[in-house]
Amino acid sequence: MMKIVKRPSIKNKEVKLILDREASPSPEIQSTVMGILSDVKENGISAVESYAKKFDGLKGNLKVSSKELEKAAALVKPNIKRAIDKAIINVKRFHKHQMEKSWSISGPDGEQLGQRIRPLKRVGVYIPGGSGVYPSTVIMNVVPALVAGVSEIVAVSPPLKGFHPAVAYALHKLGVSEIYKVGGAQAIGMLAYGAGKVKKVDKIVGPSSPYASVAKKEVFGLVDIDMVAGPSEILVMFDETADPDWVAADILSQAEHGSGFEAAIGVTTSLQAAKWVQECVQEQVENSPKREALELVLKKFGRIFVVDDWDKGSDLVNHIAPEHLEIITLDAKKLSLRIENAGAIFIGPWSSEPIGDYFAGPNHVLPTNGTARFFSPLGVYDFLKRTSIIEYSHQAIQKNGKLIAELADEEGFSHHAMAVRKRLN
Repeated sequence: MMKIVKRPSIKNKEVKLILDREASPSPEIQSTVMGILSDVKENGISAVESYAKKFDGLKGNLKVSSKELEKAAALVKPNIKRAIDKAIINVKRFHKHQMEKSWSISGPDGEQLGQRIRPLKRVGVYIPGGSGVYPSTVIMNVVPALVAGVSEIVAVSPPLKGFHPAVAYALHKLGVSEIYKVGGAQAIGMLAYGAGKVKKVDKIVGPSSPYASVAKKEVFGLVDIDMVAGPSEILVMFDETADPDWVAADILSQAEHGSGFEAAIGVTTSLQAAKWVQECVQEQVENSPKREALELVLKKFGRIFVVDDWDKGSDLVNHIAPEHLEIITLDAKKLSLRIENAGAIFIGPWSSEPIGDYFAGPNHVLPTNGTARFFSPLGVYDFLKRTSIIEYSHQAIQKNGKLIAELADEEGFSHHAMAVRKRLN
């Protein structure tokens, strides 16, 4: 049963338990990943293909042909096709508002300063495979890259059960044609180092397996990455006006992911509402085909915190900084203004978390494990780079050169100072 905790402080051991949860990779995973990355770096495409056959069930060619993609995409069910089409429209519409523009300013002495905004050229998208099917991952990672103007998008996915029609359709609809049937550390190594005819990328995005996540962390710096995401989490703020059955369903929507480290949290000002939700959670779990997995998560990281008022409740939420935050209270929009730290905020009883996962428009790639204090959702800005522009005039260097040179001298860089003084009259 989901545990109720009364009057928790931000230092409460139950709160700390939520914040400290982490599915840390074992030394064996770390060692395996380092070995695979080293092998791929040294032996290129032959190593990639070998690991893909061993771990990913690769049969046939590593690269997905256009015929293979179209054939798989044609098998998608009509209702799924409509859902994907509409989701793409919604996500594009939202992300277009994130686009940045180059800018410049003129100084008083004729100098021109500014930034040039340009897209990354080549991006790799990791699409989880195996037992799961994730067309939503395709949409949420590819659309902002396209809006940013990325010209080359390459997708990798481990096809243990074949190339799924919904994933194929989403890739085909978005115009992604360079696709490889490979996952894990071997896929990350191929994208980061390049292998055979596969050119290295500038950035790797997308949720991934523990092996691929460790590999992403290792290649960061050689290429950019989106984030090393932790287990999923949801926090629902609710009161007695909320339907407890809905709140329970929303809490379980993230508990079902399956790693065993998900967090399912409620925060309320009403002990009675907490008990109602607790009962509804129990009933839904008992009738769930995923009962065992849900009970494991709820026992370890399922908590309902009962606070004295929403001032304390908001402080607690900001401290936890949840990935997904739902607010189902009497004045949800007003309460949402108190929240500073959350990956995404779902306001009101009709804004269930899965709406954001699949359809509404904002990105579902969100910061986890309290990193919403300083990280943002994946967006167009993640696929843009900024270059500073400095164009000084003769008048500007004559006016300011002495000060610049004196600062260089102060730091002990005489040749910096000399480079400026040579331009002075």
